Amino acid sequence: MLTRRQAALVGLTGFAARDGWAQPAFPSRPITLVMPFAAGGGSDFVSRVVAAGLSARLRQPITIDNRGGAGGNIGFAAGARAAPDGYTLTTLTQNIAANPHLYANMPFDPLKDFHPLSIMTEVSSVMIVRSSLPIRSVPELIAYAQANPGKLSAGNGGLGGQTHLTIAYLCSLAGIDITQVSYRGEGPVLNDLLGGQLGLTVQGFGGLDIKEHLLSGALRAIAVTSAQRSPLLPDVPTVAESLPGFVIVGWYGLAAPAATPAHITGLLGDALRATLREPEISTRLSERGLRVVANDSNAFMAIIRADHERYGKLIAGAGIKPQ
Repeated sequence: MLTRRQAALVGLTGFAARDGWAQPAFPSRPITLVMPFAAGGGSDFVSRVVAAGLSARLRQPITIDNRGGAGGNIGFAAGARAAPDGYTLTTLTQNIAANPHLYANMPFDPLKDFHPLSIMTEVSSVMIVRSSLPIRSVPELIAYAQANPGKLSAGNGGLGGQTHLTIAYLCSLAGIDITQVSYRGEGPVLNDLLGGQLGLTVQGFGGLDIKEHLLSGALRAIAVTSAQRSPLLPDVPTVAESLPGFVIVGWYGLAAPAATPAHITGLLGDALRATLREPEISTRLSERGLRVVANDSNAFMAIIRADHERYGKLIAGAGIKPQ
């Protein structure tokens, strides 16, 4: 027969179990990282490099779940709707700030449905053309598009992505007409560019390795989108050298669902930033022309909000209507 004190302790133990007091320390099982684009692009490369380092630090496997389509909205929505327990993370890109201005019916709220953890890297891009075209510079690209309105086709890895916005911005500033074709990631774009179905794309540093195609002469780099020339392609000018003020730099970050408990997002954020600062990880990323950021949640959210406003103005100025 239990004493009154023993009965009270049994009751307290049951209460603690029901209310989660005795839950195992986080993380106690594998984590899924939703990647809203097809394998092979810049965001996929960065996600896999960082996930490997984060997995080692958290001592749990991290599985990449590629869910491309709708400019990233399919994957973003899956991540936003996931259980807020820290076991599903999502790679965010600047698409999340641009998409509300491009899609009439958004399946999630990009400013409310995520808890940003940290930006992993900033990324600029290189503008590349099929070598069979008579285009070796931005002025020649503009001249060709003016002489052939709507006939030059440009592939992008998804509506609202850095490539889509970069080409739209170029068309708006230069007053030219280039037909954009959207794919579910950068891999299929490169294949069709090499195959002759496309004439132009903008490839983010850190994505597919195009060096061999540049060296073989199959593709030609004509400009980079950053404010300064890239050390990876020092002889390639910036777009701004022909169109002053033209700068577009994107980013890749990680987020958890908005309702994830603070102690879990705090642990994940700290682990992510520590991972990004590891020499092996930061070197692998910088070697691909990516700048490691490793900021905090508030700074990341401020960038999302600022880009949401900036891309809204860019998209409206380019005359792009929501789909």
